Amino acid sequence: MRKKKYNYGDYIYLIWEDGGSPDAYYIRGHVSHDEGIATLIGEGAIDNEFEVGRADHIYGRWSMQPREDGTGHILRTYKEPGRGRFAITEFGVGIFAKKSIKESEE
Repeated sequence: MRKKKYNYGDYIYLIWEDGGSPDAYYIRGHVSHDEGIATLIGEGAIDNEFEVGRADHIYGRWSMQPREDGTGHILRTYKEPGRGRFAITEFGVGIFAKKSIKESEE
């Protein structure tokens, strides 16, 4: 269910344009990889940990993205903290997925 305010550890429910597949999944706060995977599975976003890459601690900010009806928000992501930005954990999908630490060492 979509929330108006997300707390630390909550899955951020996003609607992708044109009903497309997500490039990433986001969780409020900087959570561990295992905590994030448990949250994503618990929310039904993914079925198993192999569907996403490793967790990446970044920052997000809600911005207005006007649609035809004059409403809309978009989650913008940043590598560094800044004014109006909040901590989020990103799990990339497909080509946007970060390799696991083990895969990076190989």
